[in-house]
Amino acid sequence: MKAIARKVIPMGIYRVLSRGYSYLLAWREGPVCIAKMALGCGEMTHHFGALQQPFTFRLISEDKHVVLGNIIRNEALAGPLPPDARFIVDAGGYIGDTAAMFLSRYPESTCVVLEPGAAHGLAARNLARYGRRATLLKAALMGNVGTCKIAEAETGTQALHDADGNVDAMTMSQILELSPHGRIDILKVDIEGAENELFQSAESWLHLVDCITIELHGEKAKNEIPIKLEAAGFDLSQNGYALVAVRSRRANQR
Repeated sequence: MKAIARKVIPMGIYRVLSRGYSYLLAWREGPVCIAKMALGCGEMTHHFGALQQPFTFRLISEDKHVVLGNIIRNEALAGPLPPDARFIVDAGGYIGDTAAMFLSRYPESTCVVLEPGAAHGLAARNLARYGRRATLLKAALMGNVGTCKIAEAETGTQALHDADGNVDAMTMSQILELSPHGRIDILKVDIEGAENELFQSAESWLHLVDCITIELHGEKAKNEIPIKLEAAGFDLSQNGYALVAVRSRRANQR
């Protein structure tokens, strides 16, 4: 239904309607919460019903966008995610919104979050409330090691390899070393185009991941990455902006 609406309704009108619907859903958080989100300035801390811990965000359009979408509308957990998860990786964590949703839905899990941009500081405050279950790294998930320069992009951060960069690039092999059981149960990827480089070496790590939720940027990624996922034994479904890939039963039986 959402896909049809986006095609037939002008984008500007669709966004207004979507924002209105999100605020309507947010009434379950109470009128004070709605009033602050709509009219307030500065920062706001609220204990959302979907989260185990309070969550802090800035009353700017970018932060309100992810709060309304990922927390209020539950878009962070959209799609056929597994019923249980022990080790989760959130690449492109922004202010910690998706990680907080994962940690709350899977209370026995631990989550490694990579956020190389300016949002790292606020993510640190939010994820500290989950104690040792959350590990936040100021690094970018890339296909090769090295250093990166960062370009802020609204609710995302674009990392580009640069010898003079001041942010480390981490690879999937390094992330897998942090897993207590050598696998990743859920991998969330929103890395503003760097997924093309990441998936160049996918054959070395895809077999160790059970579920991937990824936002694809650009035609190259949209054309090539789904093919690689299907070839690796994943079933695919589009859920809003995220492509969700779940390892099929056939692949698990091999």
